[in-house]
Amino acid sequence: MLVDDAELERRRVRFVLPQPKVKTGYLARYAKLVTSANTGGVMKIL
Repeated sequence: MLVDDAELERRRVRFVLPQPKVKTGYLARYAKLVTSANTGGVMKIL
């Protein structure tokens, strides 16, 4: 993808992280606690 650095920076500044759609239950807990796939995708214990 050919996007210049100025455009990438403009997009980074404007980006707003969306709120999670699921806020309760097992799926919400999973979304908060799971690690990335490259580390095994396991749930972290608090």
